Amino acid sequence: MNALRSFAAAALIALAVSPEVQAQSMFDQVVAEKCAAAMQADFASAGKVPPAGLIDNTCSCVVQQLNTTHNLEMAKTFCTQQATSGM
Repeated sequence: MNALRSFAAAALIALAVSPEVQAQSMFDQVVAEKCAAAMQADFASAGKVPPAGLIDNTCSCVVQQLNTTHNLEMAKTFCTQQATSGM
């Protein structure tokens, strides 16, 4: 019964979210996934293992900056600088 209530609550929340917010959320997810895949590939080709949390933190930064600046290159540059300054 609790599972049914949880599902019903989640369904109501999903319906209450506007299509624009849902689309932005999907866009953010795709950007984060592509970012993570690219970073994993870069580390793999360099024969290195990324520090714990680096990929998630950097890709979250890219998503946030892309939403703010609407410029992928600016977002990548900013977040790369942030990531490398902490290393």
